[in-house]
Amino acid sequence: MATNWSRRTFLATGSGALAATAVPSGTAAAAPAMAPAVAGFAGVEPDIELAKLWWPNPRNVWTPIGWKDHLFRFNVTYNGSVIGAPSPLARKIKEFETDIHDDKHYVKDRLQLDMTPWGGNAFSKTKPEHPLPRMPDLYPGHFYVYREDQGLYGRGRQSWADHPTPVLQTEWTFSEAGLVLRQSVFAHALNGADVVTGEEPLFAWIRLEVIAADPRLVRPDSVYGFAIRVSRAYYTQELPYNWQDGIVLTGFPELAPFTYTRWTKDLSAGGMTGFSMWQPRGPQLGVLAKSGTPAPEFLQPKDAAKPIYEIAARLKPEVGSRVDILQCMRPVNEEREFMPEINLGYDGALADSNRYWSRKPATAATVSTPEKYVNDLVTRNIQFSEVVACKVPGQTYSTFLTGSMGYDVLWTTPTSMTSHMFLSLLGHHDTVAKHLDLYLDDQGRKKPEGTAYPQHPGYYATPDVVKAIDWLPDHGAVMTAVATHALMTGDQAFVDKWLPSLLKACDWVEMACSLTGHGGFEGLPPAAEASDEEITVQSIWATAWIYKGLATTLRLLKRLNHERAPALTTRAADYRARASAALDAMGRVSPKWRHPDGNDYPIYSHNFVGPAGAFGEAMRLDVGAMVMVWAGLLPASDERMVKYCDYFRVGPNAKLWNGGSRKHPLDAPILEHEISSFEPIYSWNIFHSWQLGDRAKFLEGLYSLAAGGVSPQTYIPFEHRGGMSASLGTHATIFSLMRLAVVDDSLSETDLNLLRLCPMAWLTTNQDTVFDKMPTVYGPVSLKFRRTGNTQLTLTWTATWRTKPQRLLVHAPPGFTTIIINGTTHAVPAEGYVAVPI
Repeated sequence: MATNWSRRTFLATGSGALAATAVPSGTAAAAPAMAPAVAGFAGVEPDIELAKLWWPNPRNVWTPIGWKDHLFRFNVTYNGSVIGAPSPLARKIKEFETDIHDDKHYVKDRLQLDMTPWGGNAFSKTKPEHPLPRMPDLYPGHFYVYREDQGLYGRGRQSWADHPTPVLQTEWTFSEAGLVLRQSVFAHALNGADVVTGEEPLFAWIRLEVIAADPRLVRPDSVYGFAIRVSRAYYTQELPYNWQDGIVLTGFPELAPFTYTRWTKDLSAGGMTGFSMWQPRGPQLGVLAKSGTPAPEFLQPKDAAKPIYEIAARLKPEVGSRVDILQCMRPVNEEREFMPEINLGYDGALADSNRYWSRKPATAATVSTPEKYVNDLVTRNIQFSEVVACKVPGQTYSTFLTGSMGYDVLWTTPTSMTSHMFLSLLGHHDTVAKHLDLYLDDQGRKKPEGTAYPQHPGYYATPDVVKAIDWLPDHGAVMTAVATHALMTGDQAFVDKWLPSLLKACDWVEMACSLTGHGGFEGLPPAAEASDEEITVQSIWATAWIYKGLATTLRLLKRLNHERAPALTTRAADYRARASAALDAMGRVSPKWRHPDGNDYPIYSHNFVGPAGAFGEAMRLDVGAMVMVWAGLLPASDERMVKYCDYFRVGPNAKLWNGGSRKHPLDAPILEHEISSFEPIYSWNIFHSWQLGDRAKFLEGLYSLAAGGVSPQTYIPFEHRGGMSASLGTHATIFSLMRLAVVDDSLSETDLNLLRLCPMAWLTTNQDTVFDKMPTVYGPVSLKFRRTGNTQLTLTWTATWRTKPQRLLVHAPPGFTTIIINGTTHAVPAEGYVAVPI
């Protein structure tokens, strides 16, 4: 089949040096499960640097800065604005309304600081009537922040400082002045302690400084530093999906003016001087300049009727000149809370935070590859997972949240992936267990949003105090998370606590599958609300997640030799057969598309029964038939799955794509570089490639997701590119694929496969790749490996078995003929792997 290359794709693959797997082929042959296909790209595999060329920086990025399980988070946007605002969850909780600093007033006076660097001679000359840098007036109407940006130098470059604490750095370079300015932001809770209530005083420390200066280029008639707007929070998201962008970070200037006047007091601490800003019932600021740095100034509003304040933070054009800002999340007591934090200072708070963030559970795994980007993506997302979570006021439990500054509530299904596809696989077991308790307490209190269902004591749903929308697949998602935790830990106390609950959950599945007369495919859970479309449907999505929960629980019950395992095995087989038959029945009445092989194949709806819903064909890709392979309902080698993946690779939507010129995430979806053009988190096709052993497509998808599913600067995931940022989930898909590439206990229920799809980028001669204390269903496994010759690989491994696998198989990446395993040299046999005695 002829391949049409776009100019961008051609350039991104090294002027054509890489072969056709960068653009999917017309067919996807099923490779033997245990013998991965040799990589494409003319023998050159992708790595993260190549994948970053496929994907430009996304728009609308914001990154949460906070403390584990705190109710609030600061959010720092790509342009350096720092937003301290309560989440939607906080606004739902009525207990706040009786608090002395009640949330109703806090919503009115929450703080946003906008940072505008002054460092370019052409732009920052002051005038006699304006001797200090001032912010321009806000755009008069609603505006997309990335479009307007008020003309102020565009984006800063963001990165993480080399600290255990997540310290987000934004840098601006002014080449004509030989000057680099940096903003650094991190969060600190009072006394650096774990949260108890989730409402403890939380602070953002912000440092503005000169980190590079060329004295030959600075000019005495220029002002250097930052102009800072101090306003109420006025950035939010515009809904619904508008114009070409989807959910977009939008400025609403009418929200910016304060409702109360502010005043300042002189302030000094740690040899620094400045001022504090106070208000009747709102959060405070402290602003301090290093000795020798010009004193910061608090500037009154340009329009007294719309009070928005400014700070002129001037810096000397010399390295080390700096101003520190303390931003409070909520009003605090001056004597007991504000002054102790000010006296601790930026450096003291950072040292305290470093101690806090350096703590790791004894069971935590370590991942270290030659690709720093990959390592940092994992490390920072472990932190995000606990920051985008909260202790729920008035309750005894904590919960992960779906996002920050937008999705600060709980969609259980995608959020569960943070547990069973990320933290459980990284050994953060106590964290996972703590954030599952809410489901145990709430089990059986609700019933699905579907008329066929009675209330049942085994049904898992999201507690109302934190829920966004009830989804039927939530039941399967909770089962999957709980059973995975039990399998990965072997924790008998956890099993004893949860097993009765899991058995009741299995009872619910059996009850749901026994219901008749509901108008859908019988033997499968009947129609209910299954997604944000909020329509009653018998969906593939719910069917798949509920089966995944059942199958994962069944694997646990088999491990426990539980008496119900045989009957549930029969139930699972019947469930698979009925799901397959339902897909066939739907396929017979579905529209067809013409495959490059000349045959017509179905374009499956994402619902077995029911309307398509408001999101249209995008849902066919993300929550449609392809999820059936990940769930275990169908093998990836099933021709229906092979051809349906091809539909999104080379079908009519790909022709409409026109080299990526479309703008809207709801446009007819495709797989672009093997990830979903709608919501990258749901790129289920990569799990097909894993199961098939299609090395080329698997690695293209893995690296594409790592580069295109998160911000390449801060590693924060997003819902869709250019849309809702700080929406967790994609990090879980990425890491679960990383783990499957190296440590795979999922391909077989009896074997443990090592290095089956390991990227070549992780096989260097000068650095070991380490997967240490990786949890598996058999017990934790540690690997260390590197290339030790042109065709030789050296690997050492240890394991603490709870149950031994029947076989431990070490796979040879393409081109390797010899593997030294724990000191013993093995020639690679024809099947491509070495069976290691255990």
